Amino acid sequence: MTTRVARALLVVSLLGAGCSTSSSWLPLPGPSGEVARQPSGEASEGGSKTSRRAPLQSGGEQSGDDPAEALYRLALRQADPTSGIRDYRAARASFTELLIRYPRSRRDAEARAWQATLTDLLVREDEGRRYSQRLQRIEEDRRRTKTNLEWLKQSDLDREPRR
Repeated sequence: MTTRVARALLVVSLLGAGCSTSSSWLPLPGPSGEVARQPSGEASEGGSKTSRRAPLQSGGEQSGDDPAEALYRLALRQADPTSGIRDYRAARASFTELLIRYPRSRRDAEARAWQATLTDLLVREDEGRRYSQRLQRIEEDRRRTKTNLEWLKQSDLDREPRR
């Protein structure tokens, strides 16, 4: 699969399912690799609130999670535009750390795709910021030129009656 196709699939999945889910919990993948999505506020058939989230253990990690998975989930939360901790630079750094510390993790391919996508996004944000700053400078130059032109016109009008 080419990098461009992988990025496109990642963006489509983000726009489709990833951005519409609640960021108050992180679902665990099921046996087939799919993630069950059940908002934390919905009750199951028995009437109690349930989700695919495993109970927290004393180490703060969810049961069955390895450190690589925990780092991957942190990076996902940082990349989620609906989460309260959205920070694309931190997310990219977390994915980079995941790839460095756990190069053979099961999330390796996904982390590389996220890292590439976030790199592209950050480059485009920087370009947008530079263009915005350039536009502000151009607008300031336009105002200054307009003021100078008005001053020159007034000076010219002031000098004409003397002739």
